[in-house]
Amino acid sequence: MPPEHFTAKPGAEERLLASLNLIDAAQACALLRIETDDPEGIMQAMVRDDAIIALVHNGRTMFPRFQLDLANCLVFAVVRDILKLRPVHISNLRLCYWLTRAHIDFGCAPAQRFGKDDAAVVAAFGRYIEPERHG
Repeated sequence: MPPEHFTAKPGAEERLLASLNLIDAAQACALLRIETDDPEGIMQAMVRDDAIIALVHNGRTMFPRFQLDLANCLVFAVVRDILKLRPVHISNLRLCYWLTRAHIDFGCAPAQRFGKDDAAVVAAFGRYIEPERHG
């Protein structure tokens, strides 16, 4: 299609990213009450340690806010459990899609059950990835 007739429709990735409440490293550190001169370094260390989910949006590393326990100023422990189970070919974007879409077991998105039903969320994720592991 010639460029003059092209209409820019956001793709699935852009629509998903737009639906998430994403925060940058400085905002994440502030919400987690981490005082640092290097928020990006701190958050990248957490990413390397499989302690938090990171996404790239418009060239910037961003963090979905749903994984933060704001009452206790920490990342929900279930995030680490899920990241440790996640097969390598399931991207963080796909993981966020699964976590933020209504699930039959919960009647809501699994992320909405963080801190309340962690074992059930991990079990549901295990069932989700089961065909990936053995199929």
